[in-house]
Amino acid sequence: AVRVGSRQLDKSQAVCETLRQHHAGGQFTPIVAKSPAELDEALAGASIVIAAGAPGVQLLAAEQRRKQSSLRVAIDLNAVPPLGLEGIEVTDKAKEQDGVFCYGALGVGGTKMKIHRAALKKLFTDNKLVLDAEEIFALGQEFR
Repeated sequence: AVRVGSRQLDKSQAVCETLRQHHAGGQFTPIVAKSPAELDEALAGASIVIAAGAPGVQLLAAEQRRKQSSLRVAIDLNAVPPLGLEGIEVTDKAKEQDGVFCYGALGVGGTKMKIHRAALKKLFTDNKLVLDAEEIFALGQEFR
């Protein structure tokens, strides 16, 4: 079950629709989180939060993140200050903060680059080869 949040409902609905097209069995719920109260509601019961907002926009304050008792992993893909998840540094890689494993943009970047290199290497084995998301995900399993 995935909740896709945005400050604009049409954006979260579009992402959910794209996800449904590729993962028919998944449960994708668009949400709007314009205020701290809406964000608390959106995060209620969530195990993982991934911030992938616009550069320079803080999406979640550190104090509000600490209130999320179910949260176990926080990933901030934004590397431009202010960061999307306050208190998570771009270089954090499984850094534990208040019981939550935190990853910054560069902290996940090493794994991303390993997957990228593996995918490119595989593409050079056949001129007609096309890799879809599932195949790239399978390549990434080697780096867990």
